[in-house]
Amino acid sequence: MMPGSTKILDAAQTLFAGKGLDGVSIREIAEAAGISKATVFHHFESKDALYQAVVRRSCEGIGQLLALLAAREDGDPLISLADYRRQDLEETLAHADVVRLVLRELTLGRDEQARRLAEDVFGEHFIHLRKLLEKAQSTGALRHDMDTGIAAASVVSINLFLFLVWPVLKHLPDTPFVRMEDAAESMFALLVDGLRYQAQAAGGKA
Repeated sequence: MMPGSTKILDAAQTLFAGKGLDGVSIREIAEAAGISKATVFHHFESKDALYQAVVRRSCEGIGQLLALLAAREDGDPLISLADYRRQDLEETLAHADVVRLVLRELTLGRDEQARRLAEDVFGEHFIHLRKLLEKAQSTGALRHDMDTGIAAASVVSINLFLFLVWPVLKHLPDTPFVRMEDAAESMFALLVDGLRYQAQAAGGKA
């Protein structure tokens, strides 16, 4: 991160979260950061580049964890996968304003913006998560007839779904959704059991 850019990112994150990307100007961001528009453009070439940087910063912690877990040569890959899932939920809740911002922007259907997020922010995370799943396949812990990309998206979707729909889930009649972490653990267990099932049913054959 370039020196001096932190206060720009802080101001942009607050404004983007409150008004959405379209509702905020570079001038507003500069005023909130106490700097000039020229200084903002010195650090970020456009508002969209600034948005990408805000999202990237919020993902740094989970990205570092994923890279570490994917690079590990020892240990149980399923335990690493569970550790990632738990930490990802913590990071999602810690950066709730940015997660809501990303989800809101994605619903607008801006393909170019989504492509840049995939390439510059989430792509590396996706690669590391696939590596974790491939390691689990190589040890025989998970079945081999599933695409690790689909499985990776399924793991990620648990936390995103609960985060997005929790306000409704917790009010359902006789709801089992009391604690988000408990619900996420149960859904993750169901997913992993499903990924294991066919190999077990076939007598453990890959």
